[in-house]
Amino acid sequence: MDYAIQILTALLDRYERRTGKSSRAVTIEIIKCCPAYRDHLSAEERNIDQAVTCLVDWQMIDAPRSPQGYYTKLTLHLDHLSEIYARLNRTPLADLRQAQRDMLLDAQQREPDSLAGRFAQTLLTQLDQGRALGYRLQDNVKKLRDVLLALEQIGRLDHETYIRNFSEGVFHDSKHFQNIADTVRSILIDLTDQPVEKSEILAYYNLLENPTYLYLKGSWVLELSDSRIPVAALPGGIGLTSDGLQAVRAVHLEHKTVVTVENLTTYHDTPSENQAVLYLGGFPNFARAAFLRLVYAGEPEAAYYHHGDLDPHGFLILENLKQKTGIPFRPLEMDLATLRACFQAGHYRPLTAEDKKAMQSPLLAPYREILDFMLQHNCKVEQESLAAMDLDAPSQNENM
Repeated sequence: MDYAIQILTALLDRYERRTGKSSRAVTIEIIKCCPAYRDHLSAEERNIDQAVTCLVDWQMIDAPRSPQGYYTKLTLHLDHLSEIYARLNRTPLADLRQAQRDMLLDAQQREPDSLAGRFAQTLLTQLDQGRALGYRLQDNVKKLRDVLLALEQIGRLDHETYIRNFSEGVFHDSKHFQNIADTVRSILIDLTDQPVEKSEILAYYNLLENPTYLYLKGSWVLELSDSRIPVAALPGGIGLTSDGLQAVRAVHLEHKTVVTVENLTTYHDTPSENQAVLYLGGFPNFARAAFLRLVYAGEPEAAYYHHGDLDPHGFLILENLKQKTGIPFRPLEMDLATLRACFQAGHYRPLTAEDKKAMQSPLLAPYREILDFMLQHNCKVEQESLAAMDLDAPSQNENM
């Protein structure tokens, strides 16, 4: 072990933790940075003693000996800081923080309204207030540079992109983005008006681990350049990738009712006779929103419904769906009577802290009566509970 490096690192860490400029000596007890020095008969003690002697000779520290001949306290030579930083191959903290500030100013000034620009402004405000940078970016110039670059490129994505391809294109390394992915997710959550779940936030911005499929069943008729696909003729429906969707030129409806479904199990349970059913999978991504806009362009007179969880996020998904597509979707089985019936039957779950936070969104004003019932009874209902209600009904009839 290089005890000279260990000692200098401990002293510099203490020096950099001091706030403001101070002429007070930077001192540390030797046994705090080198506990092995307690054993005066060990080989380690002799190595530590030799390292301290070298640092004293190099005029990097002061270290008086005790009457017994042992070192006790180590004091940093502040007038030799440049040599000490050079020996450790370490950049002074003040220089690191200035580099971070310059980087943030550049990002904020170039594109103030972009994801990177808005994030940079948030961090600049923290610095101006004398606070440490959040998201574990404090004094980490390289990580901050990578995060700003990732945010800049994510904000420009206008189509679904695989994470590995994104990482290769941005960092010239298909796995590098994974090193900062969790940090980027946390930042995007804070920058996004919609309360998207953290596990879904990258997909919300068109960044995907794997291809997503658009699942359809029922009354859809997909018009391609040289053929038509009546989806109703395919038992169980059809799944299309984003690339497959690009081949669709127009969409027609055999029956003029469209139902989007939030959860996959409920999608499979939803009957497709006399209606067109689409699996939404939470907040609509780029491909699903684009497909629905194409449908609406050809079938504006159809009835459009969304069937989602009876909870705050379910209603936020509905509002986001309406916003992204421009379609006047109406809620299906997302009313107070359904909520009350599930609650009385015991098919509900308690609200979480995230649920209560989401309730504060102004987008949910039209659903205030339903939300008040949720708060009063500490309940929310998942789509699967409706299927459970259907299962309850026969058993109740048998007991009559």
